Formats: sequence, C-alpha cells, structure tokens
Amino acid sequence: MNFKYGDEASFFKILSNDFDDYLPLPPAFAEKYLEKDNNKRGAVILKNKSAVEWSVIYLKIKDKYYFMDGWIKFMRDNHLQICDLLVFSLLSPPPNSIFQVVVYAPNGCFKHPICSSDLPFEATKEHMSINKSLELVKSFKSDKPFYSVTMKLSYLRAWGLYVPITFLRRYLLSNDEMSVNCVLEVSDGRKWGPIICRDYKTCGRLSGPNWKKFREDNQLGLGDVCVLELMNEMEKVLKVTVFKNSV
Repeated sequence: MNFKYGDEASFFKILSNDFDDYLPLPPAFAEKYLEKDNNKRGAVILKNKSAVEWSVIYLKIKDKYYFMDGWIKFMRDNHLQICDLLVFSLLSPPPNSIFQVVVYAPNGCFKHPICSSDLPFEATKEHMSINKSLELVKSFKSDKPFYSVTMKLSYLRAWGLYVPITFLRRYLLSNDEMSVNCVLEVSDGRKWGPIICRDYKTCGRLSGPNWKKFREDNQLGLGDVCVLELMNEMEKVLKVTVFKNSV
C-alpha cells in the first residue's frame, strides 16, 4: 500500500476539553490502517512539519481506539489548545507507523510547529529515552486488560502514577466510586498494597506511600515503561511488567 501525504490515509480531529489525556481515533480509519493481525495496541510516531518526533501508544478498548501514552506530552510540547484542528496523515504503515500532524488554530490559520531546539534540554533527553523503551513494549501481549505508562520526571519526583480514565472506570471503579485500593505485583510474586487509585475526572492516579515504596523497590527510572495488567478484577490486583530504559 502506498501512503502519501494528502491521500485517503488521513483524518482530522478538533480538540475539545474531553481530550485531556487521550485522543479518540476514527474507528474506520484505525481498523483499516492501524489494527494489524487483530493487534489491539501499538506504538506510532507523530511528526510535525519541522520533523520533530513524538512516540505515542494507541489502544483499542471495546470497539473504540485512542492515542494514549505520549499524547499529553505531544499536546504540551506543541502548545495545543481547545478548538485547534489537527490533520493526521499516515506516512508509513504498521508496524512502524508514522503520522505527519499539521495544526490549525481556531481562526483557521496554520500554527507554526516547534523545532527540536525549542524544547528544553531536559524534555528532549526525556523524549529520546522514552522512544527506546516504547519500542520494547510492542512485543507485550496478554488476554487480560492492560495499559502501559512511561516513567517521566514528574512520576519520579511525585507519589502518583498515571492511569487512563477509560481503564480506571471500566475495570477498577464500581458505580459512583471515586477511589479504590489496588495491589501491585511483579513476576516473582512480591506484592505492594494497598495503593489507592483516585479518579481525577480526566485521569486516574495510583498514589501514596506504598506506590513510592514500589517505585523505589523496583528501581524505576526515567524512560522505563511499566505495563499494568489486571490479574484479578475483584481484588484489584495489577501485575506490573517493567521494560527498562537502555539509556
């Protein structure tokens, strides 16, 4: 299949205040161009007109598709605002999907993209680290619900770990609950808990002293990718697989 900028392998989205930590994708587009061999998740590259790149994970939940991990960083680095119009053009198909993203402001004018030199050194270094470990997580497969999250400086300096709001409300919370106690475990059987997970409307957070202990005991570092897999929905047990960053 020959992908060229401007052909049918493209879609647009207008940002709303509902897209704080994820971006819904058109199902017809995702089914045709992203879902390969019934794969419900994968990594893509978003590239602006200045050729600066960001790694983002897409995820299928039920029959809907989303850009998840990495999307917030893309939004922040590009100073995206409510009502901006984004045009996504697929330049390269799976398994190494690359999108060129063009942004238009609410007044209809083209928004000039940032260059790599516009990013703080710390943010650029963080982005390079994330790229390497995101490549490793592509190989992870499970029949159980799971999501991945990349360790950023903010997670290492604070006590909270990001949980996608869609995952939180579907698998962890019941009825009108705003928080729930979870348990984290690793492959050798060690467990940490209770770790409270709260609903903050746009995202969830695992937090508290036991989360801090888990982070320290497992020596999580910048660019590491944690895959959290729901092993027991009744007891809220999440198995954590860590893909260590090679940097």
